[in-house]
Amino acid sequence: MAPLKFEKLVCGSSVDLFKKDFAHENAWELEQSDAQKGSSFVNNIKLSKDSSIHGSTLAKCNIGPANVELKVQVDGKHYLELSAAHSKYTPVTFHAKGEADVPKGIYTGELAADHVLPVHSCQVKVNPFARDYSAFSLTRLNLCSGQLLVGTEITGRNCAFLSNYTSALGYKKEREDKTYAVSARLFGARGYGLTSLLGNVYAGKAHGSAQNAFSVALEHSFKDTNTKLRFAGLWHITEPNHPNPAYVKGKCDTDGNFAVTVFQRFNNTVAGALGVSFNAKESLSPSNVNYGLKMVVS
Repeated sequence: MAPLKFEKLVCGSSVDLFKKDFAHENAWELEQSDAQKGSSFVNNIKLSKDSSIHGSTLAKCNIGPANVELKVQVDGKHYLELSAAHSKYTPVTFHAKGEADVPKGIYTGELAADHVLPVHSCQVKVNPFARDYSAFSLTRLNLCSGQLLVGTEITGRNCAFLSNYTSALGYKKEREDKTYAVSARLFGARGYGLTSLLGNVYAGKAHGSAQNAFSVALEHSFKDTNTKLRFAGLWHITEPNHPNPAYVKGKCDTDGNFAVTVFQRFNNTVAGALGVSFNAKESLSPSNVNYGLKMVVS
């Protein structure tokens, strides 16, 4: 159970649509997973674009009220994370994470506490080795027409007070089988004032237990006055609740970047995804086009 993330609480559906499940990010990837009651394992091996092979094993286990997560990688970067809810006050969850980069001899860790209620969520996180900290507060106001989100996040680096800050305002509405969400986040830094604005719009329609979705993101930098638009969408090819679902997922932006991934589940055990990405402003040559294949065995 990982600590809460401010971005995910404010606009998680839109962020996932842009970031998750694109197969072009590696030349090929094989993932094998297994889950039993109270535990799960994920083994992964992939060939990156620089022709290096990466492998990892992720294990999760519930031990009473505690959750244990261990990830071991062949490159020597590992972490162990422990999470547990307060025994007498369940809205509070404590987290402790230790990370090790064995080849470089670097060891770090962080402590976090989440407090979650229906109308309010907050978190305090501390990295004692780097002397960094972060904290956020998010309030959810239920209106007759939807839910209003208001929140702030602050971070401090090397014991500095208020190195960076973020203010967020969002609105979410669920009506029958449709979901709509819009959010805006203002980012700032001490000594610079406001640095950037990021807005997200998300619309989804239920497709069985999944969703067909579309999202738009606007990024504006106050420093260099640049503005970029990004678009992402997911569309199921198969009918709702198909035993072997298939979908197409794509994204593009005003810088000319395009990415498309086609996902297909073949049976209860095997699924695959094929992805491609390129920049339309550059010549389409093998060196400028990225291909990726991912196979999932569960």
